Amino acid sequence: MNMGNFGIQNVPKSKTIGLMEYFSYGIGDFSFCFIYGAIGSYIVFFYTDVACISAATVGTILLLSKIFDGISDMLMGYVIENVHSPLGKARPWLLWMAIPYCAGSALLFTVPDLGETGRVIYAFISYNLMATTIFTSMNVPYGVLSSVMTNSQNERSILSICRASFGALGVFLISSYAPDLVVFFGGGAQGWQRTFLMIGLVSIGLFWFTFYGCKERVGSGVMEQRTGKKSSITLKQGFQILCANKYWFIMLMVNIFYTAMTSLYGMNLYFAKYVIQSEGRNRSMMMCSTFAAIIVPLLIIPVVKRIGKRNVALYGGVGMGLLGQVILMLTAETSLTAMYLGLILRGMGVACVSATKFGMIADSIEYGEYRTGTRAEGFVYSAASLGVRVGSALASAFIGWVLGAYGYDGSLAVQSESAMRGIRIMFYYAPMVVFLALLGLLAFYKLDREYDGIMNILNERHRRQEMERA
Repeated sequence: MNMGNFGIQNVPKSKTIGLMEYFSYGIGDFSFCFIYGAIGSYIVFFYTDVACISAATVGTILLLSKIFDGISDMLMGYVIENVHSPLGKARPWLLWMAIPYCAGSALLFTVPDLGETGRVIYAFISYNLMATTIFTSMNVPYGVLSSVMTNSQNERSILSICRASFGALGVFLISSYAPDLVVFFGGGAQGWQRTFLMIGLVSIGLFWFTFYGCKERVGSGVMEQRTGKKSSITLKQGFQILCANKYWFIMLMVNIFYTAMTSLYGMNLYFAKYVIQSEGRNRSMMMCSTFAAIIVPLLIIPVVKRIGKRNVALYGGVGMGLLGQVILMLTAETSLTAMYLGLILRGMGVACVSATKFGMIADSIEYGEYRTGTRAEGFVYSAASLGVRVGSALASAFIGWVLGAYGYDGSLAVQSESAMRGIRIMFYYAPMVVFLALLGLLAFYKLDREYDGIMNILNERHRRQEMERA
């Protein structure tokens, strides 16, 4: 395998992306999804059953935190647009923030020896330190990175697929094996803390691997390196660019509902523990939900090339997701085989959306430049990634609120009938709402068919600008 593109400097050896660079980019999301998957699958359970915080309080903590998280996304977009480094516009953040990421991972899953009020305050502070500050300072630039590595629709599609596949592998591993690691490291609060300290240490090496292996080839950062002229965008200009970009808004909403769906995977543990009364089934349920997301993105590469990203997300993603959810609603409590089939089909649907949405967000950057004349990778991606924070917040908060409203108590071994109804509502019906919302949103996304014409116009603009500077 050619390692010639590896190095600290932002000096690509080729105009096109090679296999090693695709792999390096995918490894980044593999690492991110350890924490992303843990927050989606276990953070509510950790707070309710390990830290012994009430479900309703957990919902409120997560909702307030995600509001701050969304604000931090937008601010990070502004920072990306206005911080200039010879290492690139997006990639250096993976180098700079990897060690703080490790520390934040361990602090997030720590239960201090304090009273209930102290634990609530600590949960709020540690969650916002990790998710709102450290995670955002790395994940937003990582998302921007794909848009500055290339402006080829095909290469962006493959980058999106690599990210989705490796990310799903990370979610699969953490969702399936985190409880085993917790037991291995001593169980209880100590086991959770040691597990995520280890994960943080591994993440340092993975993030640095992505930094060294990926290079920026297009975008305003590369133009600055070529011309020596630094450009900056104000917050007001950034908002104006977003308001002119209808496809950014569609992808913002897609991100909200997609992330809400992945956060609802956390209901698998509640369903396994209380409804089918076999907590050990959670692992196999998580495997069904996430394993498809590892394989499906790699299998749909030729399909994406043939029918486009939007059609794969709409027909493959929403179609299989709805079918899987209907099977779950009809059979989950009567047949384990049928339940696993429903989870696999739903997971395949989610995987189709995951494999295509990152490329669709990146393409919306060119649409924004076409409409406004200004390219703003940081603002467009950070604002779209706001959907991840909002979706996760709403889903996690809604889980906490619904369970709390129906009387769920994590300290009880057996839940009341009312609490059982709350668990069933969130496992069966909440995902249906999500898939129907995605159906409506993707029906209005038409950029795949417009992209080539937009790029022809932008290339001509860039050629004229180069001639004027010469």
